[in-house]
Amino acid sequence: MSMKSLAWLCFVLAVGVPIANATWLRGVNGGSDCASCTIALGVVEHLSILYNESIVDSLDRLCNYLPTQFRIYCKTTVDFLGPIIVDGFLKKETADVICHALTFCHDDPGQQKCQLFPSKFFSTLSLDERGASIRRRYPALLATLSESKVCDLPGIKEICKIFENVYKNHIPLVDLDGDHFGTESSARGSSWRGKDCNDFSKKIRPGARSPNGDPVNDENCNGIFGMDATTGQPWELELCNEKQRLGIAVLGDSISAHFHIPEEWLDARQLSVAAFEHLLFIIENELDWPQLSAATGHVNVSWPNIEGPTRSLYSRLFDLDHCNHRDYQNIAVNGANSRSILDIAKSLTRDQQNDVPLLVFYSLVGNDVCNGHQDTIAHMTTVDQIFNNTMNGLAYLDTVLPKGSHVLTTGLANGSLLYYLLHDRIHPLGRVGPPITYEQVYSYLTCLQISPCNGWLSSNASLRDFTTQRAVDLSVAIHNATFTYQPKNFDVAYLDFPFDQAIAEWVAQGGEPWQLIESVDGFHINQYGHGVTSDILWKWLQDNKPHWLPPLNPRNADIERVFRDQGGY
Repeated sequence: MSMKSLAWLCFVLAVGVPIANATWLRGVNGGSDCASCTIALGVVEHLSILYNESIVDSLDRLCNYLPTQFRIYCKTTVDFLGPIIVDGFLKKETADVICHALTFCHDDPGQQKCQLFPSKFFSTLSLDERGASIRRRYPALLATLSESKVCDLPGIKEICKIFENVYKNHIPLVDLDGDHFGTESSARGSSWRGKDCNDFSKKIRPGARSPNGDPVNDENCNGIFGMDATTGQPWELELCNEKQRLGIAVLGDSISAHFHIPEEWLDARQLSVAAFEHLLFIIENELDWPQLSAATGHVNVSWPNIEGPTRSLYSRLFDLDHCNHRDYQNIAVNGANSRSILDIAKSLTRDQQNDVPLLVFYSLVGNDVCNGHQDTIAHMTTVDQIFNNTMNGLAYLDTVLPKGSHVLTTGLANGSLLYYLLHDRIHPLGRVGPPITYEQVYSYLTCLQISPCNGWLSSNASLRDFTTQRAVDLSVAIHNATFTYQPKNFDVAYLDFPFDQAIAEWVAQGGEPWQLIESVDGFHINQYGHGVTSDILWKWLQDNKPHWLPPLNPRNADIERVFRDQGGY
């Protein structure tokens, strides 16, 4: 779903400074620049409260939590903006007012005034006016602040370049042979798609066929190659059945990518050096965790940044047949919808003649009804549009998937429960200082017109109902397109996205529904939600499409004995 706004504005907590320069996040009243500044300074103030220290010390504390490569950027920005920040807090102003003083927030004509933190004292002046009174004390900064965007500021410019390089493409940043498979784990590398075992040859990649049994080289990167000295036969021919190998791919949005912002970055009580230890890796993966997702998860982590075991469709395919090792592709992008996926899908890699079939999940579950626009209904995808987009997407897959592949489309998720489940709960940002609820966060992002989903995260029940009905209508259109298109190289099926079923199963296990939802954005399913969703999807495949799944490989134990972890990931 469209969480690019939160991805950008919450990353600021990792560097201690505001950062956002994407045009799709502009919004109003400063948009994402304003939200980034306000949230970051709110956390700084919470550190000051928690440790009973000055704002200067809290700014320094936050910078020192960061890995070395970010610390210098953080301190450069603090040195530049620090005088106004400190002066504002000394005057007992809130982060909202100080960000108006820094000109990242402003009051656009005709727009509602946006405020996240409650005022500490009564004033007849607007936030703009109170901010201007602070700013006038620093004329040397005034010209720079009034003309610059966030990414023009000292210390921020370098970090923006990192984002630009990582986020502008959907293929591995490091890919020497251009086959769309890389050797690095982040930046669209092996977290997203199988690791390339030879980055100097396009012919050697995950999913390739091995007609000769890989007697010398591991042509398909599944870690099985060489000769069995006792039989004189290639191991691949002995241990694998070429006809039953099957890769997996997902084309989707931030749900499939597994968008997750660590709550430790917003809760001052949990901020620490450990919370940011893997910061660069998390950033380079676009604040997504595909390596732990329901579709392509393949590792478990013990970091403080995420909680819950990994259960995925890929791991289950691997359990059935270890010859499917590394044959996964997560082609999901934060913010993708039925129109943009038509271009994103071009980063899917499959050779129709020389690769084994793929099981593809075509799953766009929110962004066709979710947006941050004030007139959110006008910006929703229509039934005709999503029908045509789905038809075009299936037609493109027919040009790249090998014969014998399978495609499962899903409908949109039912997001109608999100507001009901979370609106009155305390958000991680409100655990120190004045309590802040999810409803307040939702309303603030809506006011700035950068909400991930105005339709479902709104206090307006009628708008929520309309959004749900549109999602139902679009799901019907996806279903109809799925069975209208006549594929040549794959067969198809459709499934309603099982969000409601995941909640029901979690509750049956003794859990509360809200425990499946991301704590920071209050919108996505979290790691536990991905595990339950994977359980449901796998059972559906077993019950309804058992012929899509490979049989159990009786030689799995031999593969483990000879090749151990098959080169890992």
